[in-house]
Amino acid sequence: MRSIAIVGANLAGGRAVEALRQAGFDGRITLIGEEPWRPYERPPLSKEVLWDPANVPDNFFLQDEAWYDDNRIDMRLGTRAEAIDLAGGGFACRAANGSGGPDSARTGAMPASSTLPGPIAPTSLYLRTRDDATRMALDLREGTSIVIVGMGVIGAEVAASAVKLGCKVTVVEPMPVPMERALGRRFGQWLGEEHRKRGVATHFNCGVTGFRFSDNRVSAVEADDGTVIPCDAVIVGVGIVPATSLARDAGIEVNNGIIVDRRCQTSNLAVFAAGDVAEQDGFFGGRFRQETYQNAADQAQAAALAMLGQEVSYCKPMWYWSDQFDLNIQFCGQIPVEAEVAIRGEMDSNAFVAFFLAGEAIEGVLTVNRAPDMGVGKRLVERRARASAASLADAGMSLRDLLKQAG
Repeated sequence: MRSIAIVGANLAGGRAVEALRQAGFDGRITLIGEEPWRPYERPPLSKEVLWDPANVPDNFFLQDEAWYDDNRIDMRLGTRAEAIDLAGGGFACRAANGSGGPDSARTGAMPASSTLPGPIAPTSLYLRTRDDATRMALDLREGTSIVIVGMGVIGAEVAASAVKLGCKVTVVEPMPVPMERALGRRFGQWLGEEHRKRGVATHFNCGVTGFRFSDNRVSAVEADDGTVIPCDAVIVGVGIVPATSLARDAGIEVNNGIIVDRRCQTSNLAVFAAGDVAEQDGFFGGRFRQETYQNAADQAQAAALAMLGQEVSYCKPMWYWSDQFDLNIQFCGQIPVEAEVAIRGEMDSNAFVAFFLAGEAIEGVLTVNRAPDMGVGKRLVERRARASAASLADAGMSLRDLLKQAG
């Protein structure tokens, strides 16, 4: 293989480039990215970048500019990939400026907006990129009224940041609790109460029916519970849709994302995919996309090694973290249907571990302000360990001892 093109100068694209060079690939690497920035970390967008967009963290970028020069990476930033041409047993990726290169991996996603009613004023805000965060920060000033539509991970983190910056924050969420898909009903309810304690007004089980405008700006949100919520800005956080059109137009198999096997290979054996866009085998069965930081990094590295012909079988349980106010929330695995829950510690203390059991099989672990326990918890999930709810809830029994018993 002489040349590889990576479409998406994001976390997955950046980690794939690094892994290719670390594995000894000496051919041409082209990195195509629609944003003008070299690959960077996205978690700070909802926190540090909103707090002070002029002073991003020192480790915001994955690598400094010199690294890409030293490693001979052909950077095509501010460039949109328009097509993948699968011809002659190989393929070429055509960019918006007409440039391109053979071989490609497609990664990425876009904010979803299809569930919102009617027109959205140009000043409605989404958070996916650094430029999005910079624009959003202009509205997150002390005393401004902000409505956040959707309270998944990003919506909840932005709500916490807006409160920190002195904004009056209202959230409208169609689900009964925030982050229900990630935390389940019981712990989503706990999180909603923590937000309310800190000043966030919440409208759960509530959708948006319309918007009111003044001078081409959103001035109020109309909720389906009859409430009209005045605001200075609206932030939309209703999820993402995978950017699959490039693959679909090239005849690559697509479902809820670009379908990949455990080698991160698509239906075209010369094309690989990783990150938010990839529909993959689930650790507990089924197929789904993982919209997490760790999956984007790990799967991209696996895809890079697979491109080079190395033996790869990527299938990991979901793991994510979220920092909101003084809460560090981490989750690994899944919440099984009719799960038995064992809690170690007290929820009222905001420092606890919860285990989600299917029978005695540990399928999910949640930690709040107990990050060290997640290291062991992840391994319990990965090993498909078994334990009783009583032993997991017993603070006198070491989690490491339970891990040893799991073998």
